[in-house]
Amino acid sequence: MAGEINFMHNINLNTSPGRTARRTRAALPLAALALCGLLTGGPVAPAAAAPEVSPEVATMPTGASTFPRGEERAALPAGTTAVPKKDAERFSGTPVSPKYTERVEREMAGIFDQPRTVELFSNGARISVVADDLLAEIRDNQPVLSLILPESATDVSPSVEGGRILRWMLTPVASEPQGEVGAQRRQLLERADELEGRIAALNARMDLHRQLPDGSSSEAVEALAALAGKTVPDLMAERQKLMRDLEQIQKLLKVMPAPSGQGKRLQIVLAEFPGKPVRVACTYTLYNCGWLPRYSLNARPDEGKVDIVMSAEIQQYSGMDWDKTRLLLFSRPLGILHPSDLPDWVIDAAPQPLVLGSNAAPMTAIMQARAKSAADQAEISAAGPQPVENGAYMRWELPTASLPQGTSVLCVAREEWDAPLRWLARPHAADSRVWMFADHTFTDRPAWPDGITECRIDGQHAGRGTFHAEGGKVRLFFGVDPRVTVRVTDESRKKNEGGIINARRVWRWNWRYTLHNERPNAIEVRLERPQPRPVDERVSVKVNGTPAPATDQAEHVLYWNVKVPARGSADVRQAVELSAPADLPLAPVAP
Repeated sequence: MAGEINFMHNINLNTSPGRTARRTRAALPLAALALCGLLTGGPVAPAAAAPEVSPEVATMPTGASTFPRGEERAALPAGTTAVPKKDAERFSGTPVSPKYTERVEREMAGIFDQPRTVELFSNGARISVVADDLLAEIRDNQPVLSLILPESATDVSPSVEGGRILRWMLTPVASEPQGEVGAQRRQLLERADELEGRIAALNARMDLHRQLPDGSSSEAVEALAALAGKTVPDLMAERQKLMRDLEQIQKLLKVMPAPSGQGKRLQIVLAEFPGKPVRVACTYTLYNCGWLPRYSLNARPDEGKVDIVMSAEIQQYSGMDWDKTRLLLFSRPLGILHPSDLPDWVIDAAPQPLVLGSNAAPMTAIMQARAKSAADQAEISAAGPQPVENGAYMRWELPTASLPQGTSVLCVAREEWDAPLRWLARPHAADSRVWMFADHTFTDRPAWPDGITECRIDGQHAGRGTFHAEGGKVRLFFGVDPRVTVRVTDESRKKNEGGIINARRVWRWNWRYTLHNERPNAIEVRLERPQPRPVDERVSVKVNGTPAPATDQAEHVLYWNVKVPARGSADVRQAVELSAPADLPLAPVAP
C-alpha cells in the first residue's frame, strides 16, 4: 500500500482541470494506472488541449475592475473623491500584460497566492506572500487590492508599499484542488466514477438474465438458462475485478490530503487610489503545517566517532504546492508569548488540588501527538546547510525548488562527532544487559531539538530511540552489547530484629556484580545503582563498596567506573546497612 501511494505521489500531472483558458488537462498516465492496479482495459486518451489565449494586450476601460468577475461594473461617477479624476484619466487605457490576465484567471479559479518565504516551526508555519505590480480594482468607488489565501490562514497581517490601508477583510471564495496532489485526486475521482458506472452496467446485464417474459415456454426458459450459464460467470468475474479496482482507488483517496474546496479572499481597501501598480505583502499563520526533527546515527566504536544526520520531516497541508519558496526551519515552537496566570492557593480544612489554567503547556501535548503519529524516516542523501544561531534557538535555511503537499523529509545537517562509545550497566537480579552509549556536548551553539533517532553501529541497524538534549548535553544510546554482560549475586540478605542499642532494627544487603567482556579490547563500564534515601530522619543508612562508589547527588545515583579487560571479567561489591527504631513501621525492599 505504501509503495502504491509513493508511486502516485511521483506522477507528474497538470495542475488544474480546464477551469481557465491557459491551463490544459491531461489524463493520468497509462503506466501509472497499470502499476496501481486501476486499469481495466483500453488506453486512456489524453484530453485535447485548450486553445491558447491570444497574447494580444488588453486595455482596461476607465472605471472598470482590474480583476473582473463577470459582473457588469459601472464607470465611476464624475467628481468622486475615492479616485481623483486625473488619476482615473491617466489610468484609462493602461495596457494590461498577459501576467495580469493570468492573475485574473487564477483569482477566478480560487488559486492561492504563492508564498515568498515559509518559516516552519514544530507546531505551525508563518507564511509571507509578496505580490509585485498589483493593480487596484474599483469597488463601490474605492480602490481595492486582492489576494487569495488558504482557508486555514489565521493571524493575517497585510501591508501595501507606498499606500495607506483604510481597512481590510476576509471573505470566503471557492477554490479548486491545487498542486500535484490535487490533480492526482481529481484523476482518481474520475476513475472511481467510471468504475462505478461500469459496475452498475454489469449489474443491469446480470439482472436481465433473471427476468423471464410472461408466458415463456419451457424451451425459452431452457435457452435463457443456457445463455446465463455461459455469460453470467464472465460478468461476475469482471464485476469482481472492477470492485477490487474501485476499493484500491478509495484507499488511495483516504490517505491523500482532502481539499476543502474553499479559500479566503483578502480584500484591502486603500485610502487613496495609487494610480500605478503597487507591491502588496501579507503574512499569515498555518497550524496544519510544521516540522519534526529526525536523526540518523551511526557509531564507529573503533574510531571513537559518531556520524549524525539531522533531517526535517515536514508536514505540508497548506492546500497548494510551494513553488520557488524560501524555506526556513526554526528549532523553537510557534507558541504563547507570555506565561499562564498563577493558580489560586487556598488553604482550607479540606484542601483543594491545585488546578492549572486551561492554557497550561498546550504545545507540549501537540508536539507529543505529532511525534507519536510521525511516519518512518525516508532515506537521506543530500548534505545539509549551515545553521544560523540566534540566542536560544537555531535556524536553518533549506534549498528547495518546490515542496508538494503531504509529508516530505529534507536533510538539514550532517556532522561527525568525537564521541567514544561507552558502556552502562544498571543491574538487578533479572537483568544482565549492558548498554552502549556516547555523550556529546553542544559547547559553542544551542542544542538541537528533540526528535526520533534511528541508530546503527558500524552500519548495522541497532534500533530506534529518542534524541533529547538537556543542559547543552545529549546522551545517545545504541542498544545492548551482546558481548558484554553483568551478573548479580546476592551474597547475603540479613535482618536483625533483636537490636540492643536504643531498640533499633537493622537490615543488611551485600551484592556482587560480575562484569564480563567478550570484546577483543579492554573497555570501561559505568555501573549504576540507586542511592538509598530515607524519608524519616530517624532512619540511618550506610553504604560501602569494593571499590568505594561515587555519588551523583543530583540524580541520587551510586556509580562505579569499572575497567574490564579484554575477554575477561571484573567484580564490584556493594554493601548497604539500614537501621531504624523498632517502633517505626518500616519494611524496606531493596531494588
